[in-house]
Amino acid sequence: MESYEKFVRSILVFCLCVLATAPVAIGNEISMKESRGTTRKPGEFRLPIINTPADVEALSHLNKEEKALGLENLKKVPHTDGWFILGSDPDIQAFWQIMERNLTSLLYPDFQGIPFGPMNLITLEVARHSGNDYLIGLLRQCTAVAIGDSKMPFGAYTKLSLLEYPDSAVWNNEERMTLKFTRACLENAMTDELFEQALETWGEKKLLRLISWLAFVNQWAILENVLDMKFVPETMSLPSGSMSPKTVEKITSNLKNTKMKMREFWSSLVVFKE
Repeated sequence: MESYEKFVRSILVFCLCVLATAPVAIGNEISMKESRGTTRKPGEFRLPIINTPADVEALSHLNKEEKALGLENLKKVPHTDGWFILGSDPDIQAFWQIMERNLTSLLYPDFQGIPFGPMNLITLEVARHSGNDYLIGLLRQCTAVAIGDSKMPFGAYTKLSLLEYPDSAVWNNEERMTLKFTRACLENAMTDELFEQALETWGEKKLLRLISWLAFVNQWAILENVLDMKFVPETMSLPSGSMSPKTVEKITSNLKNTKMKMREFWSSLVVFKE
């Protein structure tokens, strides 16, 4: 049970994720310029990592209620630096976790941890486009572990090195379209032809939900680039077996009804205009 809970905290990211919308070359140039002037140690970023009750209590800018929420969040958010760095604002931390859980519910049975499914490819492409080594390292590591745990053919690992080449023969039609669609969204370069391909493949609801997922991952990318987050291998390792199809199904099954709870919450809100 303890290992399962640890794994749940590790892969709901969520993540995920976390990218600036500028081209990679520009993002890398900025990162290089900034790194010359930084004196931060590995694992130190522009905001602190809040991962213990003592860390929460030490946040003098939080009131009593906010600290109580921060302590509760430590039990509910995935235990990664990405989620812990939001601890300076427990309300935002909780809100982002609600968004991730609801989007995961809306896109069930797809999941960001299923290798080369739409959610996974969108997440990987956003990470690649961001130029953020924290996001790239985390997500490619998770996908590599999932490939092994799913006992996929060894050639599946090759796809991780060919994300920049959607026309490669390693991709099937939906995978190829997903990469191109994601890139077009990020670069504001959508065409009618590509949009129609996505609409025909996914339908109206899934299309809008995947765009929403893309936007969610992209906000993570922006955050992690702004906070100058770097991949720290010793804090982000996932053991073999932690991304098995059986484990992923347990996680997604626990989250698939979140959308119904969100509908109940929505129904409780006041009417904006009669």
